[in-house]
Amino acid sequence: MPQIYLDNSATTPVSEEVFEAALPYLKDAFGNPGSIHSLGQQSRQAVNFARKQVAELIGAKPHEIYFTPSGTYSNNASILGRARFVEENGLGRHLITSGIEHSSALGPAKHLQSRGWKVDVLDVDAEGFIDFDQLLQLVTEETSIISIMWANNEVGTIQPVERIAKLAKERGIFFHTDAVQAAGKLKIDVSRIAVDALSITGHKLHAPKGIGALYVREGVEILPFVFGGGQEKGLFPGTESVANIVALGQAAEEASREYESNYEHLRSIQKVFVERFSALPNVTLTGPLDPEKRIPGHVSVIVHDRVGEDIVNAASEIGICISSVSACSSGHPSHVLKHLGYSQEQGFGSARISASGLNSYEECQYAAEILADIFAGKSVKSDSAHSSKVLGFPSQSHESNVARLDRHRSFMKNFHCSSNHY
Repeated sequence: MPQIYLDNSATTPVSEEVFEAALPYLKDAFGNPGSIHSLGQQSRQAVNFARKQVAELIGAKPHEIYFTPSGTYSNNASILGRARFVEENGLGRHLITSGIEHSSALGPAKHLQSRGWKVDVLDVDAEGFIDFDQLLQLVTEETSIISIMWANNEVGTIQPVERIAKLAKERGIFFHTDAVQAAGKLKIDVSRIAVDALSITGHKLHAPKGIGALYVREGVEILPFVFGGGQEKGLFPGTESVANIVALGQAAEEASREYESNYEHLRSIQKVFVERFSALPNVTLTGPLDPEKRIPGHVSVIVHDRVGEDIVNAASEIGICISSVSACSSGHPSHVLKHLGYSQEQGFGSARISASGLNSYEECQYAAEILADIFAGKSVKSDSAHSSKVLGFPSQSHESNVARLDRHRSFMKNFHCSSNHY
């Protein structure tokens, strides 16, 4: 069955150009970039070129780009690496973050708190925006790190990063932003916006999993917390994954080249889903109501009296891939939705649709109609000529939606996984 893939906030398919660019470095061009012979220098040149490509995507200088294994690693390295610098230089041990950060940023913050740091967590409003006045009130002479994500993976909220960066610069505070969901989808120019560190991952940009990058502004110090060789100036030791680095570089170049067309395309797709779902009485849009304030191509909803897991499974059987957080947490299914003010029961009905530039407008129109029927609890017939299977939710003669929700909550007490894919 042909599939319509609409879970690009979780991961993206590798583009054909990226695959072709990386392939030689998985075969004949296998040299270690640290070797001085011709094969090694071929790999070194490829790494340097990729560094330039990634830098151009965000308006940085090539030497400000460090390659990492993932966005999770980039977030940890930025927060914990700066914290080590703070501690070794006797600076104030105060970190400010938000309650809706990715777990790979909240985790390091909690770790620092366990080591005696003061950690303040900003509130967000019903659309996921931080309270800037609260940030102003929390900043003190002891504040040494602010870490706020550029855009949220679950509800798509784009934070006022430029305003935060300006405040941090004025107060001499290190500012890190997790731009995993923003890079390539939003215009980022670190030559204009004074962020000190910025995290990226490849698999949200049509590159493979297992490669990320960290931008560190020239003159800003982050100390390593992994030790070994001198790769990436000693900040990220370990033999470079040349094929993955080349892939990320090519993906960054594609994202730069196609930014304008993709932006408009994804905004038009986003509008299709928002307009269709807004007509349903049992659906609530989560995150910003103004589409310009959320990631292009990103739509998140709560489908009342439904379980997200059922929604995802029904869509998957018809050939449409979307996501939900409801099957992947114990307690409240989403710390993000909880901070936005949604109840545990509402969180169970969450669903997220996230398109990429590879999705066509026509297939998204079709998907919007199918998903609207699934959200409404209607049965949906497969388009397959070889199947007359009817897909949808259990009829009233089977398990009721209320019973399904109760059983789901009971199951979740003994089940835990992570819906955060960095």
